[in-house]
Amino acid sequence: MKKYSLVLTVLLITTVVITGCQGESEVIGAEGETYTPVKVSTIVAGNMRDESIFTGQVKPVKEVDIMGKFSGEINATYFNVGESVSQGDILFAFDETDMRHTVESLASQVKSAEAAVNSAKLNVNIASGSQQESQLNQVKSSLNSAKLSYDNAKINYDNTQTLYTSGAVSKSEYDGMEQAYLQAKNAYDTVLQSYNLLTGKQLTESTEMAKNGLQQAIASRDALAVQYNNAKETLSDLNVSSPISGIIATKNIQTGEIYNSSFPAYSVIDMDTILIPINVTDDLINGLTIGDEVYVTIQSLSGEEYTGKITEISPIPNDMDFTYPVKVQVNNAQHQIKPGMFAEVRVVKNQVKDVIVVNRSHLELIEDTWYAYVVEDDTTHVRPVKLGLDNGKEVEIIEGLKAGDLLIVSGKEYVDDQDKVTIVK
Repeated sequence: MKKYSLVLTVLLITTVVITGCQGESEVIGAEGETYTPVKVSTIVAGNMRDESIFTGQVKPVKEVDIMGKFSGEINATYFNVGESVSQGDILFAFDETDMRHTVESLASQVKSAEAAVNSAKLNVNIASGSQQESQLNQVKSSLNSAKLSYDNAKINYDNTQTLYTSGAVSKSEYDGMEQAYLQAKNAYDTVLQSYNLLTGKQLTESTEMAKNGLQQAIASRDALAVQYNNAKETLSDLNVSSPISGIIATKNIQTGEIYNSSFPAYSVIDMDTILIPINVTDDLINGLTIGDEVYVTIQSLSGEEYTGKITEISPIPNDMDFTYPVKVQVNNAQHQIKPGMFAEVRVVKNQVKDVIVVNRSHLELIEDTWYAYVVEDDTTHVRPVKLGLDNGKEVEIIEGLKAGDLLIVSGKEYVDDQDKVTIVK
């Protein structure tokens, strides 16, 4: 099994030095036994992942361009690039002197308009109130009296007409009753006309005129209120604030400059969480689920590993290489990861926990069988092992090794089964 031997056995009670494990010395024991120096690693249970690696460029999870609503001279700026801002912090301001005067003037006009509305309401109450009501009550009383007189006169007239026809009363009596009836009817018609005139025209016209005045006063007040609110909003817009908390990424204005509202004045990014877009091949996309954990390495940050989560999986491949866009978010509370950095995202295809895991290079493949070199009592034991999960660098050992075994990690090429070894550091 040994590939080659560098051991020269000398039956002398002495120690000789020949080529050994990475420059170490071979030791010959008192009885002529040769001890080959090797390095070992104690086997411990661990976890292992089979991963696919994708690359992506870091982006902020939120990036906002901030623009003023109008052009004008910049009165002040309050933050510079790289500084932290909170949501609602004022970033820059326009000169607000003229607009503040406008707001104060409109506030006074709205107050006066409100007083005019109250006066118009009083006029409506007067038009439909006590004076008109008193006059109407008098006419109603006269109308009721005239109606009663008319009804009685008509009854008497009708009865007299019947008696006159039968010859029971004289012509003069009949004429007198007819004259009384006509007078009562004329009196009733006159009072009824007055009543209809008062209720149907005078009262209505007076009330309608007052109501029209109230509507005009309300319309005037409401129009001024709209102007006032718009002016207040404009005044508020003269102080431009950040809609998110984050870091100032760009600043394109300075105090005293004339700002053009078609261009961003600032941009703010949220770096507490960063986004890494990756493109996943079709053989792996169906194995991913939103919320899955992935492992992220930033080489420019000394290869430090971060844990991220998949937040978006596109069901449609892109047109360039037909891979599927996937988005990964990583917590970045310390702001160590910067937008623009390149990241390796390792997507776990399979993983095992609390198993025996060794580096593939520490094993030897002989005729389709893998072997591990283990040291027991200063003696090499070459054991066949059965592999499980294999990620190309590390392998899971299903059979053949156990926790606590001393696995030769350097020097196995110089020993065979049952060879004597000495462990060096």
